[in-house]
Amino acid sequence: MQTLEQARVFLGMMLTGALLGAVYDTLMLLRRGLNAGRMLTGALDLLFGAMCAAGICLSALIMRTEAFRWYVFAGVLGGMGLYFASAGALVRWLCQKGWAWRRKKAKNRGEDGK
Repeated sequence: MQTLEQARVFLGMMLTGALLGAVYDTLMLLRRGLNAGRMLTGALDLLFGAMCAAGICLSALIMRTEAFRWYVFAGVLGGMGLYFASAGALVRWLCQKGWAWRRKKAKNRGEDGK
């Protein structure tokens, strides 16, 4: 595999990592919205792990990469890191503000706010 091909696979895996970061944030919202206990949280974590494996394999098939080399996993980790540092940080901040607003509104109505 030529260097240019490796760079293409690395960037594709970064995109996959960013998408997986968005999936993680979506599952986080689901856990908070459902007030998930230990069992549901564990099940959602297993689901996320399966989605990561499937996403990486599907991306590798689409890009027709022949082997999982270090740059494949580095690309996924880099993409997730960039997502969490940029758009993910904004999503989490907005969610925290939304949950605080929801609790405040519920408290004003006399509910427990959880």
